[in-house]
Amino acid sequence: MKLIVRSLATKFKISAFPPQLLIGSFITYNFLRQNLVRMDSFQNTIATDCHPNCAVVVIKLKNQNPQTLKAIKSIIDIENKFPKTEDQELQPVLIGVGFQTKYWEKLSNKTQPDYEPRVGQYGNLPYGQGDLILHIKGETFSQTFEAVQQAISQLPTGSYEVLSEKYGFKYQDGRDLSGFLDGTMNPAIYNQRVQVGVNQQNGSYLIHQVWQHKLPYINSLPVEQQEQMVGRRKPNSLELSPPPKESHVARTRDENNKRLLIVRQSMPYGTNTGEHGLLFLAYAKDVNNFNIMLDRMTGKPDGINDQIMQMSINTFGNYYYIPSIDELHSL
Repeated sequence: MKLIVRSLATKFKISAFPPQLLIGSFITYNFLRQNLVRMDSFQNTIATDCHPNCAVVVIKLKNQNPQTLKAIKSIIDIENKFPKTEDQELQPVLIGVGFQTKYWEKLSNKTQPDYEPRVGQYGNLPYGQGDLILHIKGETFSQTFEAVQQAISQLPTGSYEVLSEKYGFKYQDGRDLSGFLDGTMNPAIYNQRVQVGVNQQNGSYLIHQVWQHKLPYINSLPVEQQEQMVGRRKPNSLELSPPPKESHVARTRDENNKRLLIVRQSMPYGTNTGEHGLLFLAYAKDVNNFNIMLDRMTGKPDGINDQIMQMSINTFGNYYYIPSIDELHSL
């Protein structure tokens, strides 16, 4: 029995465990299995459903010293400070930690793709600055805010600069502030989201964009015109058949009208009288589908642009690598 436990402990990367667990192999197995899930799996924000609240924090790192990296690695453990109740399926707070892809390239010595700014007929897709991203899902705004507070406080003084801290919220029955349902074609089943969003290393790629909505302009348009621009009916999100060639539905598919699967985690943000729009967040096992979508939205290769860019202004965008728990702890 002791030999089995030592073998499992080596596999699970556990240097020590309670001696009393040697008493029963079933108890020992479950203890080790739970630790394996934490050490070898992907991060929790990738494939879970959206919580009612979220936060996205973009940070510039001023150094890569061991103290800073150790603090970053410990941020995901803040989840455990928010235990779930008996009636909750998921923990009330989930935290994803990622690095801008070229920054991750420096940390991992593995070549990574970079985000490319794009220029389109109806608007541009600029390149946003920042090395570290925190994607936090929260059951309540209070819990979300507190998790951000704890995460930032763990970083060593002088090692970082917060470039952006934005909070998202569920609007109505999952709609964007424009009134259209968001994420209609998202993979519905957890295992499907894992298949789409997680690579062989249990890592993932995250695209984050900030879209500021032009609500006065949107609301000035007849609903039928809005639907033509989006490619869906506004009340029930039914797809127009066929979708107009300049619609968002058509331009975020490939040239053969094939759906490009990604795991959307977007949420509305902002205030009525100030800046407001969409925190676009989506995960995928690689950036290929992201690139096709962004190219087609800005008129590549056929010159047709996505009309949704008349409804909203893109102010920020970049790619981030979301390392597996094992990759993160190996830094």
